Amino acid sequence: MGLLAMAQDSVLTVEQHLEDYDLAVKYIEDNYSGFLEKVTPVTREEYNAMKVDLRRQVQQAGRAGCDAAAQYMAWFNDGHLMAHIFFKDDQGNWINLTDEYNPKRQPIHYESQMEYNPKALACKVTDKTFLIRFPSCDGNPNMKWIKKSVKLFKKSGCENLILDIRGNTGGSDMNWEPYLFMLADHNGWEAGSEFRNTPQNIAYVQQHGWPVARALQREATLHPDAEFLLGAPMMKRYRVRRPYDDVKRAAVIIDNRVASSGEGLLQCLRAYSDRAKFYGRDNTSGCLDHANVATIRFKNCGRTFQMPMSRRVGLPWTGIDDTGIAPDVRIPLPLPARLTDNIDEWVIWVAEQLEK
Repeated sequence: MGLLAMAQDSVLTVEQHLEDYDLAVKYIEDNYSGFLEKVTPVTREEYNAMKVDLRRQVQQAGRAGCDAAAQYMAWFNDGHLMAHIFFKDDQGNWINLTDEYNPKRQPIHYESQMEYNPKALACKVTDKTFLIRFPSCDGNPNMKWIKKSVKLFKKSGCENLILDIRGNTGGSDMNWEPYLFMLADHNGWEAGSEFRNTPQNIAYVQQHGWPVARALQREATLHPDAEFLLGAPMMKRYRVRRPYDDVKRAAVIIDNRVASSGEGLLQCLRAYSDRAKFYGRDNTSGCLDHANVATIRFKNCGRTFQMPMSRRVGLPWTGIDDTGIAPDVRIPLPLPARLTDNIDEWVIWVAEQLEK
């Protein structure tokens, strides 16, 4: 991998590659929300040796700075911390270079085993069960479609709902809120988030107009020496004034691609819903403990990397990154032949379970 990246960036000098590597290391050390918990007295020696050795490879072995930075980021084992460098493997799967360097984070490539391209879908499965396939929180499908899918369920006369989020790698939490409102059936509590208190993180949030900007600035003024600033209440409470009674039984289908905001929906459902059970074969990706990513450009190669600025309150007890989120029910079937805009074998099986 190092030779490939070096060939792509051969116009750069060794000094420029070193600048790219050093920029990434310094930015992450100064601002990454997970740095203080992952680099400890126990791991410090290992971390320093890794960092120095990678820099030596750039300086002496002709390695590209961004390539070495990708391996540096892999050491932290955080799915939100990565260089934006992708390539195709022999099977045609798109691989992120940071993941490739991390033996602990090897995603399941469903494309190698089936036709895998989940698309938004809202339709009846049977007269009793309705399917909403929600494959992304990134605005595709958009909020108009999401609200329409809720209305279509209401009009269907069905009493059971399957919410299929296979392939949902995340985006914005706002996009899944209508589905939480449908399935929440009791009050509950959920861990909030806190941002690492650094000038660069606060400036990034302000520059991009994030809603939390004013709160962080106020917290930074009141507590200038704090390592972390609350971006949301330490524990967020969700009140269910009137449960959505149209849904009698609910299933959420998951897979290993579900991550980030997709896992955020599952965390909220675990906190606020007794009727929503998770179905699947694999645990989710495990990419939620550290979030709210900043995108930073390397100085010379033109590529970018992303770095989480916030973490969940209460780590490691509130964390899911090491394991992902497990299904409540393991589906005892092989992977479906096709997952696009179709009603696949798994959906049919789950509908049968709901209707028993």
